[in-house]
Amino acid sequence: MIRIPFYYDYACPWAFLGSARVEAYLKDLDVEVEFRPVELATLRESAAGPSADLGPRKRRNQEADFRHWCQLVGVEIHPDAVKLVGRSTRLALKAAYVARDAGCFAAFHHPAYRARWSLARDLSDPGVVRELLAGAGLDAAAALARAGSEEFDARLAAETRAAIERGVFGVPTAFVGDEMMWGNDRLELVRFYAQRAVNAG
Repeated sequence: MIRIPFYYDYACPWAFLGSARVEAYLKDLDVEVEFRPVELATLRESAAGPSADLGPRKRRNQEADFRHWCQLVGVEIHPDAVKLVGRSTRLALKAAYVARDAGCFAAFHHPAYRARWSLARDLSDPGVVRELLAGAGLDAAAALARAGSEEFDARLAAETRAAIERGVFGVPTAFVGDEMMWGNDRLELVRFYAQRAVNAG
């Protein structure tokens, strides 16, 4: 079986779209999607400088593009979700590792993404993360304490450094072998290379 690392941060709505569709999109292939939480703010390359301001026509197109993708994927974005941009998602990312270790990653991950973007809930709030951990079937108090520990601070930092060393600079990013594809709209390329790898195997 081919394993496809899929790097994400709950801070990114485009990674929400990719996360919501990647498994179903590749379901008929002999692949396993490995969701890997990383800290987007650390991934970004400082040498790239600030983003250029968008003109009104390009801004309108960008907004429409995001709306089109949401409709295609079947997810909703809460109008207030944008107000939470800049809030830390580190606790939720570390909680995802706790959930993975306990064998209930999906039960935490997908509700966490929906909470952030479809319900506009603040994932920097320990109470919100605690609810998500409880919803995944975990002992919420113990799981939240683990997520807040130095062990998981170090784990998130190490995973993010490893991603940077591999060339990752944003999310969502997926790999098929050594081929790296960045962006929700690159899943077609992920599928192309995955199909080639499956056929070659």
